[in-house]
Amino acid sequence: MRKLAIAAVIAVAVVASIGVINYVQTPEPKRVDIAYDYVVTQGLAESGMEKVEINGTLWNQGEKEARNLAITALFIDEYHGKIVEKPVRIMKENLLPDERINIHAKYLREKTIPKSTVEVKIKVGWEEDGQRKVKILPPVKSSKQPPALVEFNEHIGRYHDRFILELNPTKKGDYEVIYQFKENEEAVKCGDEVFYNVSDENPITFSFPINETSYVEYHVEIFGLDGTLLDEMHASTEVVQR
Repeated sequence: MRKLAIAAVIAVAVVASIGVINYVQTPEPKRVDIAYDYVVTQGLAESGMEKVEINGTLWNQGEKEARNLAITALFIDEYHGKIVEKPVRIMKENLLPDERINIHAKYLREKTIPKSTVEVKIKVGWEEDGQRKVKILPPVKSSKQPPALVEFNEHIGRYHDRFILELNPTKKGDYEVIYQFKENEEAVKCGDEVFYNVSDENPITFSFPINETSYVEYHVEIFGLDGTLLDEMHASTEVVQR
């Protein structure tokens, strides 16, 4: 009976030890985490032009320092078919955990009739663990998990009266895309869109009419829904398929 009791005590101790081991979790790695709080206003300026302005604050709510910080305001003006990039002057090159910086940028344009809105995004770049990282703010959704690595293959269709660009991912997923197209150096199409369930069978696709002899340029940036830059491409074409 005494041996049975000792065996029972040992069994309980082993079970308890296993429970403790299973309960212990691996701590998350330290990283940079840029947070934001800003407002965008759009209205008439004193000159009669229309002014779009952004004012706010960015801060590092992560546990690591963001080095060689670079901030750009993107004014996505779909009415005029162009994206205007305005570098944001900042007082700090590096951003320690819990440090804050103020941001300000503005864009002037001719008043539109009917009234149209300009979408504003903030692109933040920094160095972390020897790598350059870029995020777009605000993201479509927040996430604490790093995005999966993915690349996109470009397939260009250039016809007499139409330009087609298909982007096929190496991994199926949902992506935010900021794009700018020019025809003969004139802005013709831009935007910020979210594409869901993107795959080889369902690629990101852009298609619009052009002149047969046109020279077409494009700049496309693809982000995860958490705002992380995944891929970027810039190319031009004047080839006509017959």
